[in-house]
Parts: sequence; C-alpha cells; structure tokens
Amino acid sequence: MDELTDLSLDEFLNRSASRAPTPGGGSVTAAAGALGGALARMVVAYSINKKTDSVVREAMDAAAIKLNCADQLLRALITRDAVAYSAMTELSKAMRNDPSQEPNYRRAVFDAVAVPMEVAAVASGALTTMDEIKEMANRFLLSDLAIAALLADAAAQTARYTVLINIAELADGTQSERLLREIDTILEHCAARRRSVESFVRAALEPNGPPGR
Repeated sequence: MDELTDLSLDEFLNRSASRAPTPGGGSVTAAAGALGGALARMVVAYSINKKTDSVVREAMDAAAIKLNCADQLLRALITRDAVAYSAMTELSKAMRNDPSQEPNYRRAVFDAVAVPMEVAAVASGALTTMDEIKEMANRFLLSDLAIAALLADAAAQTARYTVLINIAELADGTQSERLLREIDTILEHCAARRRSVESFVRAALEPNGPPGR
C-alpha cells in the first residue's frame, strides 16, 4: 500500500469522504494527532531566540526532539492503520472459504487493535511534553499550543473507538478487558494534561494574565 502521507491534503480528504476502504477513522485519528504534534513543534520553534536563557533553551530543545518523534510516529501510523485494516478485511474473507486462516485472522485483528493503542500512547507522550513547556512558550503562540493539545487529546480519545470496533473480534475476553483498561488509563492521562494546558492558556490570555515574552 502506498504511503497515505504522500497524498495531497485534498486527495486525503477526498479519499476519506469516498467509498474507498482507506483511509478510514483510524487513519484520520492518527492524522489529527500528527497535526497536533506538528503545531506544537511550531510553538517550540518560535519560543527560542537569541535572548533565550540556557535553561529554557535546553528544555525547548529536548521538547523539540520529543515532539518530532511523536509527530513522525503518528504520520507513520496513518498508513499503518490502513494496512492493518486491509489485512484484517482480506483475511476475514479468506477465512470464510478456508477455516485454517483463523489464526492469521486473529493476529490481523490484534494488529488492527494495536495501531490505535499506539496512537493513544504517542499522543499521551506528546501531551506530556506540551504541558511541560506551556510556561516557557511564546505568549503569542499559546492559542496554537492549546489547539495542539486539543488535537492530540482528540486523537487519543477517538482511537478508543477504533479499538472498540475491532476488539470484539479478539477471541480472548481477558485480553480485551486488559486492553480496554490500558487505553482508558492512557485517556485519563491525556485528558488531565490537555486540561492543564487549556487552563494555563486561558488564564494567560485573559486581560490581566502574565506578561508576554
């Protein structure tokens, strides 16, 4: 399968809107997370200048590396979700004629669940970084940081639906319950970090908020 990130934005949106099997909700979820990561990277890039002290610069440099890693992982997951979905669909059809394909199908289902689990985990890490840099970010880009945090949280929250739609096909109920507990823990962390960023940004942008940099 071709890399979905090679499509233009118009092509990606049009394919998402069409009857084409991919990209679907899982790929769109990863794309939302990648947009959040990219926007946060921009905030970091514009929060460092010649007058930035060494402590802040070191923190921002570390944040840039973390956010770049999250961004690149989420971009890769856009296509990985489509690949996993296609494999699961093909093996589902094959299993109807050849029951011996069931183990392969179950593995494909697990892969289709693993991708959104990873989306949520990566988004969680990105949100942690956004929360850590909020007080050092350029005041004039705090709105962008809040948007980035909302997009990352949305990616994590919506990833759960891709997990839910596929997890029913897992034969092991105990495993399904464990995975749901795991993603719910991740989502709680994401929501807390997003709220922290939003609260700070709202307070900072009030007329009597802290002075800009």
